[in-house]
Amino acid sequence: MAHLRRRANRPPLPSILLANVQSLENKLCELWAQISFQGETQDCCVICLTETWLSDRIPDSSIKLPGFSVHRADRSRELTGKSRGGGVCIMINNSWCDYANVHPIKFLCSTDLEYLMLMCRPFWLPTEFSAVIITAVYIPPQANTDRAHRDLYNVISSQETTHPEAAFITSGDFNNANLRKVLPKLYQHIQFNTRGERLLDHCYTSFRNAYKALPRAPFGQSDHRSILLLPVYRQKLKQEAPTLRTVHCWSDQSESMLQDCFNHTDWEMFRTAADNINEYTESVCGFIKKCVDDVVPSKTVKVYPNQKPWINRDVRMALAARNSAFVSANTLDYKYANYQLRKTNKSAKREGQSGTTT
Repeated sequence: MAHLRRRANRPPLPSILLANVQSLENKLCELWAQISFQGETQDCCVICLTETWLSDRIPDSSIKLPGFSVHRADRSRELTGKSRGGGVCIMINNSWCDYANVHPIKFLCSTDLEYLMLMCRPFWLPTEFSAVIITAVYIPPQANTDRAHRDLYNVISSQETTHPEAAFITSGDFNNANLRKVLPKLYQHIQFNTRGERLLDHCYTSFRNAYKALPRAPFGQSDHRSILLLPVYRQKLKQEAPTLRTVHCWSDQSESMLQDCFNHTDWEMFRTAADNINEYTESVCGFIKKCVDDVVPSKTVKVYPNQKPWINRDVRMALAARNSAFVSANTLDYKYANYQLRKTNKSAKREGQSGTTT
């Protein structure tokens, strides 16, 4: 807890306050007070609320809390046949991720499922994540859970394909549903009862030890406990020690010397000395490797566990050029260097996906 407070706005995964409020309008004063006087609520990166019971007659300005941006998906009477109940809302702490970097991806309102999916690009994230995709879910008690499971599976799988390096967090009131039935690779982090003797509120991620869930008092007269989810995820940089790797430093001179070495080699002697094709192949490959080791200079580099496999020499040079242009305070040079860095990144990623990088 103390470590998390020291880096409240730079956690590896966002801290979350999850609550089924059963009407947000009459809980605003309590929520406002918690943000004003309770540090753990004030420092929360995300407040995820279900059963907000809001409608389009209530503007965002009337439920806006200090320091948080509001993103909501209200229940639609035309789609559900009900004018009251349901609805989800996600409030994002501006100190963790400002409004400009929160992008709505998709929302759904039906008789079986209500959800809101946001993509956040916070000020700081571990290198292994490109973004955080948060989904607030409400599945009514009388819902067809099979249809709800199918809809959630489709949208999450689609976004995982589109954003393979994002961290996915799905939380809310699931009632009789269990997302692990269709996505067994996910882990559910809330292990205590949240309403009476039942566990209805869930939080899913793809990491085994991502969150520690703590029970908190319900808001107002709500019959659901609030849940504070504190991140305990250890980023890859801290999970494994860096390794040393020997790489060859190729140049035009070394290639020329290696070519000259091969031109003066009697390759026929390998064929004569070998008894079969396997022995012949092994001897030739061993000789080529020895020539490369003798001719091409090598160096030892440190490889970190969170290093992207597609980051090569060109990307590092483009990054250094961008940083130099930034220090020079030349706007035109910086724009050009930034463009070159994006272009080099895309090219390196394409080569990495096609397997042409080494």
